[in-house]
Amino acid sequence: MFNQNNCRLLFVLILISMISQPLTAQSDKLKKIDSLIANAKDDTTKIRLNLDKLDILSNINLDGGIALASKELIKAEEIHYYYGIFLLRIRLANNYTFKGVYDSAIENLKFLEKFRKPSDSLNLASIYGAYGMMYGVKAVYDTSIMYLEKAIPIYERLKKTQELSGIYINVGIGYEQIANYPKALEFMQKALDLAQKNNNKSVEARILVNMGNAYNDIGNTDKAIEAYHKSADLASQTNGNIIELYDYSNLSSIYNDANNWKVGYDYAMKAVQLSKQTGDIGIEAASLSKAALALSSQKKYDEAIKLSKQSIILADSSRQPLNIFQAYSIMGNIFYLQEKYAEAIPFLEKAFKEINSATNYDKTTAEFLKKLSVCYEKTGNYIKALSNYKLSAEIEDSITRKSNIRKATEQSMNFEFAKKQEVLAAEHKKDLELQKTKQMALTIGLVLLFLLGLLALIGFKNKQKANKTLKLQKKKIESALAELKSTQAQLIQSEKMASLGELTAGIAHEIQNPLNFVNNFSEVNKEMIDEVIDEISKGNYNEAKNILNDIKENSEKINHHGKRAADIVKGMLQHSRTSTGQKELTDINALCDEYFRLSYHGLRAKDKTFNAKFETDFDTNLPKINVLPQDIGRVILNLINNAFYAVSEKAKSSKQNAEGYEPTVSVSTKSLGDKVEVKVKDNGNGIPSTIKDKIFQPFFTTKPTGSGTGLGLSLSYDIITKGHAGELKVETKEGRGSEFIILLPG
Repeated sequence: MFNQNNCRLLFVLILISMISQPLTAQSDKLKKIDSLIANAKDDTTKIRLNLDKLDILSNINLDGGIALASKELIKAEEIHYYYGIFLLRIRLANNYTFKGVYDSAIENLKFLEKFRKPSDSLNLASIYGAYGMMYGVKAVYDTSIMYLEKAIPIYERLKKTQELSGIYINVGIGYEQIANYPKALEFMQKALDLAQKNNNKSVEARILVNMGNAYNDIGNTDKAIEAYHKSADLASQTNGNIIELYDYSNLSSIYNDANNWKVGYDYAMKAVQLSKQTGDIGIEAASLSKAALALSSQKKYDEAIKLSKQSIILADSSRQPLNIFQAYSIMGNIFYLQEKYAEAIPFLEKAFKEINSATNYDKTTAEFLKKLSVCYEKTGNYIKALSNYKLSAEIEDSITRKSNIRKATEQSMNFEFAKKQEVLAAEHKKDLELQKTKQMALTIGLVLLFLLGLLALIGFKNKQKANKTLKLQKKKIESALAELKSTQAQLIQSEKMASLGELTAGIAHEIQNPLNFVNNFSEVNKEMIDEVIDEISKGNYNEAKNILNDIKENSEKINHHGKRAADIVKGMLQHSRTSTGQKELTDINALCDEYFRLSYHGLRAKDKTFNAKFETDFDTNLPKINVLPQDIGRVILNLINNAFYAVSEKAKSSKQNAEGYEPTVSVSTKSLGDKVEVKVKDNGNGIPSTIKDKIFQPFFTTKPTGSGTGLGLSLSYDIITKGHAGELKVETKEGRGSEFIILLPG
């Protein structure tokens, strides 16, 4: 329960060149700008200089920045200085965002939407960037990503690399916060490439600390440590003390979590020293807590208590609930480990009060209350011991109740899947009947054509004798051909309508499922609100609070399934859209290795019980080939995800477990001269022969409803065959596994 969270650099300003500069350097720049303003001859020049001053002042004093921007805005409006008005309102929006006054930020941005000239695409990108910044700071990450991605094509077209760097890193942070780690690392790498190209070491340091956080989240601690060390080295070269501080604090967390307490302590104390220089008491408090944790785990209690006391003083001053919880809980834990239960109680009580105000009740809270219950029991206060234990039990019961709701949802999803299978069977029968009709029409056509040839031959030999008969037969044949063409046209139209019907049914079912959840949970919420009112009228506030928690959880599910419907539509649009990216020479081995690990750790993050053996066999002589790395990466990730899903489903069978089944997924590459071969193999249940020919069709899936849209393999097939002139094949043995084979031009 004492794991230390990573220090994260969330949403940075688009004007990223100003970050990590020492206060003394910024102060010198302010003096120089003030001197230039005093000697400026016209208002336009003064406003431009004050915009430069705002870029520095906003990093030091938000209120001062807002006051200066508001003052200069009045002057800009008086002289009708368009770009001055625009840039000043953008600065105001950003400052209000970081101050947390979101209504004022939105007011300025809405003004600019109407004020902007239609031809001014650069300023439109600035508006999108400011909206993305604001929603990112508000932690509404999906909306933030949407606005930021709107700005990307504009900045790319105008080759604004500095602005692009800020946009890329913010999009990457947004995807990291919603646990889409492949996308997060993709955009962070784009930002890193730009920073390295521009030789901007301070920006590179900030990007690397966020990449370290992403790697740590997926469990790749080696890459996380490498990123933090490189970030710290770059930050020290550019006087970026704040970045270096975050790097050391995060390294301390990694080594503490690995029970390497000595190294964790050393990094925590480095962070403490840097936090004293930067004046960040919140990070200093957190770093002292990490150092105290490391010492107490080594049973150096006196030293740990000394550091923990300092941490408590700083945490109280910071007024940050999570820092306060961390400081007091570690002090309480030190006394608890020494069996000094009476001394532990006040610190644990204070910590519980803070976690109660900062987070929802969860499993961690229940464990914390049990520890507090033990302390009261050991000191003879059995009433409070029982009270804390009962509250712990209630929280665990609540968690169990939520688990039961989830199981009920899963049963509903299985029922929907069964209905979908019935519909698919009916459509398959219809397809067979249509095929028979088509074959019959073709047979009739061939017979008629044969008769036409025969009659033509007879007519040639008996031209004089059967001229009259020939004309009559000709009319009959022409009539028959016209009827045949009409029949063929009808058959083609019927086939088109059948295909359209199949596609429409697939889309309707995919979208109807999440909509059913939205409707069902909305109805349940209405009933539960009536229950809350009833319980409040009875004075049962605890029960009312529990019901409200359930209502909140239902609302989150409504939101989740609403987003799922949006994802289905987005997937359909992706399927019909061709890529516009540029191909580049790519190391396929590195691409396979990266997405193999991302897939495995992504599944492990969702399901801690999931385990599988994964193997690689990469051709070391494989040449780099010219492809779209993002698209090929998407194909590889999809095939590996499907392979892990297949072995996971087989492993769930008790019969397979009894036979000692070991889930295994392997990825291999091989050079075939003029082609490169990539194979993804699993030892799952394989693909039944009855559906093997359908797996690359849009919306065809064997996964339960809600687990897949059926677009993954279809998109992959289009990317390989249409986008790269390659081949995508499958070899499978039912009950023994499948192997997907990609062939790309070398």
